[in-house]
Amino acid sequence: MKIKVTMLALALVSVSASAQSFKDTFDANSLGWTESAFESSKGTAVIDKGVLTITSKGENKLAGGLLTAMSGVATKVGENTFFETHCYAPLDVQKPFEVIANVNIDKLASDRVCGFVFNYRDGGTFYAFTFNDEMVNFIRYVDNAVVGSIYQGVKWADKKKLNQQWKLVSDGDVLHFYVDDMEILKVKYMPLDYSGVGFYTFGKQKLVVDDIEFIQM
Repeated sequence: MKIKVTMLALALVSVSASAQSFKDTFDANSLGWTESAFESSKGTAVIDKGVLTITSKGENKLAGGLLTAMSGVATKVGENTFFETHCYAPLDVQKPFEVIANVNIDKLASDRVCGFVFNYRDGGTFYAFTFNDEMVNFIRYVDNAVVGSIYQGVKWADKKKLNQQWKLVSDGDVLHFYVDDMEILKVKYMPLDYSGVGFYTFGKQKLVVDDIEFIQM
């Protein structure tokens, strides 16, 4: 009996040791998040007082910008008015992982979009899960152009709830994106090559990130 108990204890220790995590509470910019403190044509991203705040301008060119942001119409990134900030996460994206962020958004509305950026190589090549009050979208950017998009409607239990927890889960085959434990979209067979992750805003949207945790499974 003692041998079985010992073996079980060792197995539990092994499982616990296999999952490693790092939590960024924004007390300092230890991961090298891109910051833009000066007002630009698109917005600002600032780490201050233990939070990361991303604010995009409300200059919506709805015919092109919002349609691209939500529906993946093939157009150049330069024609968008979205704003993003990113870092390079302490993750091996070839292996299963989770990213969990506690955020506060300014408003859920049709002309305001926010979301999570990942598989980020540079400003022209990345993936993004984005959403507004009616739909959620998975977008692929390659060399400054939208090359693919999957989108569907989403029904929010409470559109007035602005404190949210976002979670991205990669199990090796499927990408799952959750908001407050509700899976709002999953995507299969999308290769991951880059550890860059970040946040995305479009329209007159403000996103405050309290913390973000990277878990390597």
